[in-house]
Amino acid sequence: MASTPIQGSDNFPTTENEFYTAVETLAVQNIREIKNTNRIEDGFFEYPVDGNGNIIEEAVIEMAAAKNFVNTGAPDLSPVDPKLHVKYFNNFVPKQFEASTRKDDIRKILSGVSKDSAESISAKILSSLTEGEGNYDYEQMRDVLKDASVGKDAGKILWGGTESAAVHPLNMEGVIYALRDMYNAVKATNTIGTGLTNVKQSCPTEDIRVAVSEDLLNMIDVTTLANIFNLSKQELFGKLVVIPKDSAWTAGRVMVYDRKALGRGTRVYDYTQDIIGKGRYMNSYLTSERAYFYNPLFKCFYLDCSVAETAKLATLIGA
Repeated sequence: MASTPIQGSDNFPTTENEFYTAVETLAVQNIREIKNTNRIEDGFFEYPVDGNGNIIEEAVIEMAAAKNFVNTGAPDLSPVDPKLHVKYFNNFVPKQFEASTRKDDIRKILSGVSKDSAESISAKILSSLTEGEGNYDYEQMRDVLKDASVGKDAGKILWGGTESAAVHPLNMEGVIYALRDMYNAVKATNTIGTGLTNVKQSCPTEDIRVAVSEDLLNMIDVTTLANIFNLSKQELFGKLVVIPKDSAWTAGRVMVYDRKALGRGTRVYDYTQDIIGKGRYMNSYLTSERAYFYNPLFKCFYLDCSVAETAKLATLIGA
């Protein structure tokens, strides 16, 4: 018969010793800080706002068109102005994270066996601001990444060399095939994958990213994946944006995109403090003001691999 593991108590056990009229005390005391991890940060293009202003402008200049060369008659000296496509983003949202530290009271709860001091506990409390903002930052990026499939060619890939409507690979072999076509489509000079109409562009190899969930990545042979992209394993992992297990990310979702299609602008990120001498405590604040967005000027492809993921999972884990 399985036993239930001891899960501890929420309250301090004031146990009086059986032989001595004294309360038993702490033998070990650990006060830990919770850490945040953002594994998708490299999948976004960073726009630091170092000075004035509150709007991010991003523009692309169309490539010049070829014209017939004419070496007779009067030359045509009329201006040929370039065509620009522009997007503006000003959705900065201020957020504040706060915590109070009371060193006098921290000293009251520390025992003689603790390896911490009032100063180190105060530092951990302040660290909670950074970790909290970092987790909020991750959640905003995750949501933009999830919603970036609203692009013109979302759900379309170059299937067999032809732009196709939404397709669903039936197995992992089909996933690999589709990923290769999407990767090549992002890298090639063509008119697909953006919110623009008939505007040719390509994405430099160093800016290509592949967003995939942990679950799906575990089912794909990494060596095969590196080979179809003509990359080493180290280079491949530098391009993967691995989405942790998270209910907010749709199962089987894969994206291949230009990193400039996803942006984060940071206008404010700083710490301030109020020292309350009368109450002998300090309030600390971390204020951030960021904008997160999908930029349809750049390529972004989406693929639904849920059918293949479900089929593969059925061969690995029984009902």
